[in-house]
Amino acid sequence: MKSERETARWPGTIRPELEILLCSASAGKNSNARDRARELLRSGLNWDKIVSSATYHRMTPVLYDCINSSALDLVSEEQLQALRGEVRASGANTLPLVKELLRLNQQFEAARIPAIPYKGPVLATIAYGNFACRGYADLDFVLPQRFIPDAIAMLQSAGYTSQFDPREAHAGEYDFAPGQYMFHAVHEDILLELHTERTLRYYPTPVDFEELTDRLIRVEIGGQSMSTFSVEDTLVMLCVHGAKHFWELLFWVFDIAQLIKAMRVDWTLLLKIAEKMESRRVLLLGLYLAHELFEASLPDFVLRAATGDSQVPRLATQVLEQYDGASSARPGVWSRTSFRLRSRDRFWKGLRHTVRLGISPTESDREMVRLPRLLAPLYIFVRPWRLLREYGWSSKHNSRSTR
Repeated sequence: MKSERETARWPGTIRPELEILLCSASAGKNSNARDRARELLRSGLNWDKIVSSATYHRMTPVLYDCINSSALDLVSEEQLQALRGEVRASGANTLPLVKELLRLNQQFEAARIPAIPYKGPVLATIAYGNFACRGYADLDFVLPQRFIPDAIAMLQSAGYTSQFDPREAHAGEYDFAPGQYMFHAVHEDILLELHTERTLRYYPTPVDFEELTDRLIRVEIGGQSMSTFSVEDTLVMLCVHGAKHFWELLFWVFDIAQLIKAMRVDWTLLLKIAEKMESRRVLLLGLYLAHELFEASLPDFVLRAATGDSQVPRLATQVLEQYDGASSARPGVWSRTSFRLRSRDRFWKGLRHTVRLGISPTESDREMVRLPRLLAPLYIFVRPWRLLREYGWSSKHNSRSTR
């Protein structure tokens, strides 16, 4: 047992392109962060690298707000226009997506399909105070697997085309299930994803929709009231999603920090939910990153739980190294497996879950190799082969221009 609590460590001097994003996120209420952002801008940073980093991490609105409110004298009009253009591009789909969300939510309700919207405009509203204050590229709904055929029929009548194998529509009858049910609406060039207990495979235990439904909250968007998941359930979902993608983007951590700052959280309930989903460490890692990077306020007992688990600060250090360029943002199969194993609450259950993720085929595996139904069991060999081919055994550094 450790006598001192573990803390995450930066790999060294933080890249200025990254530091200015972190300072910008806190500049509104923290004068020290605001002063440091100005100091960094005065030091003659490579502006293209700053904008590229902000765009990659989807933090251009945060950077723009900081500069527009407290550093206009330190950037040229040309630089400001370039940044403003990136902000506009990041929010280009906002209004069409909100309009479509309102339309589809009404249609789901009329058809008695319990499809719950989350992330996207809903998260922007509850965490940022306005659906226009956060960029998003698609719409997400969660519903029980048994309603998928009805939802597919409804979406097709609403102008959507499915982007998955037709056999996956009946995943309750067969073994086929995609990573998500993706649809495309040509009329508005909108992407939509449906998620179910079969597709939310990064939860070690199946999602209990009855419990989620009991905790739903109401949110008003564009004059329409709709249901979404409780703050506590949303936080768990965001942390599972971030861990699924190895926290590659700062934006995902920032969402968690904003939600904690904007909404009242029942912290005891939150930990209970995560424990039942066997995702306590995944949750604590996300909360800890939000605390370390964006000054999200955590109760003492939650912070003690995070730092008292030796794996959480170590995993956080790995994420920080990734952000700072000291390790790859595109980990190889070995690094991915190690991260997932260390993120799990219990080793043996975590090992089983990791193995299951490594051999359970998704639509990407079936797109690579089309097998007839009789040979479908062979997909358990296709998936490991595809992962090795796509990610390699060891980590490789990305060649993105932010480094």
